[in-house]
Amino acid sequence: MFRSGVSAMAVAAVAAAGVATSPTAAQARQPEGIRVAGGWSVVAGVGHFVYDEPGTVGHRIWFGVQAVAAAGGSTYGQFRYRHELPDGTVVGQGRADVTCLEVTGNVAVFTAIVPEGQGAVRNHGYYVKVIDGGRGPDQIVDAQAQNGTEPPPTECLDPETDLPAGVPPRPRYPVLVGGYVVHRG
Repeated sequence: MFRSGVSAMAVAAVAAAGVATSPTAAQARQPEGIRVAGGWSVVAGVGHFVYDEPGTVGHRIWFGVQAVAAAGGSTYGQFRYRHELPDGTVVGQGRADVTCLEVTGNVAVFTAIVPEGQGAVRNHGYYVKVIDGGRGPDQIVDAQAQNGTEPPPTECLDPETDLPAGVPPRPRYPVLVGGYVVHRG
């Protein structure tokens, strides 16, 4: 089943780039010194944003990603997520494997699939769009597939435009702490 929102009972998200608690501002800073050879695309960073949708108002989300895609289409990377309720209670956290990355200008769209057996949610995938704001704030859009009878799609799906029929468009959220680097070489 494809879910566009995050329910407090079912799922979760944050990037804690390897830490079990919310990253500090120092941990969430953008990576420095990324060098990309021609023909490669990269998205990297950790960011925090806050949902304001019905049922999830004030939920704090952390997403961390480090992924590279070669010109031929092979992609490698890791995605970390953490979802906290407004009171700080952790609803869910974990990691996923990045299966697809597409970069156009300052925009990265990627898919990350949670390995089966991690957590209680089956067939769990994230579909994320990161807009690198340069000197301004970055923005993020996310959607999830979870608890379906089939594994979720592994190709890149833009959560603003490529969702299945009947799934409402996803909003853009400003990244409040941290940020991302998007680069195409």
